[in-house]
Amino acid sequence: MATLTKGFEQRDGLLIAAAAMLYAGYLCLGHFSIASDASAHEKKWAASRLAQQGMAAVKAEKQARGIAIDRLADVNETAMIGIRYSGMTTTLGVLEAKRTSTQPDFAALAVDLLTQCGAKDGDRIAVNLSGSFPALAISVLSAAQVMHLRPVVIASLGASMWGANDPAFTWLDMAQVIDEKAAIRTRMAAVSLGGADDLGSDMDEDIRAQLRAQITRSLIPFIEEADFQRNIAQRMALYLAEGTPVCFVNVGGNLSSGGAKGDYGALRPGLIRSEAEARTRTGGLIGAFLERKIPVIHLLDMKALALASGLPYDPVPLPEPGSSPIFRAKHYHRGYIAALLAVAASLLLAYVRLGRPRKEASPTR
Repeated sequence: MATLTKGFEQRDGLLIAAAAMLYAGYLCLGHFSIASDASAHEKKWAASRLAQQGMAAVKAEKQARGIAIDRLADVNETAMIGIRYSGMTTTLGVLEAKRTSTQPDFAALAVDLLTQCGAKDGDRIAVNLSGSFPALAISVLSAAQVMHLRPVVIASLGASMWGANDPAFTWLDMAQVIDEKAAIRTRMAAVSLGGADDLGSDMDEDIRAQLRAQITRSLIPFIEEADFQRNIAQRMALYLAEGTPVCFVNVGGNLSSGGAKGDYGALRPGLIRSEAEARTRTGGLIGAFLERKIPVIHLLDMKALALASGLPYDPVPLPEPGSSPIFRAKHYHRGYIAALLAVAASLLLAYVRLGRPRKEASPTR
């Protein structure tokens, strides 16, 4: 009995030793890794810098017009944070999410996601921009420009809280500034009011009139279609007019993105390659592109997006371009991993062998 107990103690010790070795090996793994520049490093760097320049141009223009920065809300003083509420505010918004989106390295993330889609020089991409995340819009346009892509952009002016929801400085104003003063091309194929019914039905009447007048002055084609299916058809016709885009980039969550019946809010952010990968009901533009086997880059849910990409959530101060993990690739020493697994496997094998019952000797006749 004592021998049997001793055998089981040895066996348990082997199992504990294997577990301890694997855990210790995991903790030490970083010491056996080599860091290098991630793929498309130069394009990521250029896109982040361009996005930073675009946001700086917006800030300078706001200051020149005497539009004050709310330093309590916009703690990093980016001037990319709007106001809490105005007559063009469409929905609730999370201030921390809006501040997170102002990191220029989201342009590097856009380069990474577009590269995963297979986008290359001269390719067309379809882009749907909501006024809710103007900083993300600048990052996407910066990435497209650095990669020499041809974005077909449709924007909606309505914005949630803390977005581009100041009637004195809308997304159209920002687009003009970054085009003229930061050399970021922002030519839009069309624009809508956004908000309820994509007609700004939830906006103040005088604000709707002001926005319509601004659109008229801009000479950008105006989508003002109450019927949802015809609205989507108009947008798809513009996106597909000169060929099939390699991907669809959605920034924010306006009605046309997922539709009134689409559960796009449950979509995980980032790259979605198929309807099966979406794992939820989708409508609107997202569903239309996935049905055509065209991948979607969905930029919403900033906390999840930041976590998945290694970017900090609501950072103070704002990180400098090029400081995020998106710029670095880590390679682990295969020999170290193989040796660690081999030793752990040997211990587990010994554990199994000790657990086998011994054969009893045959009685002598």
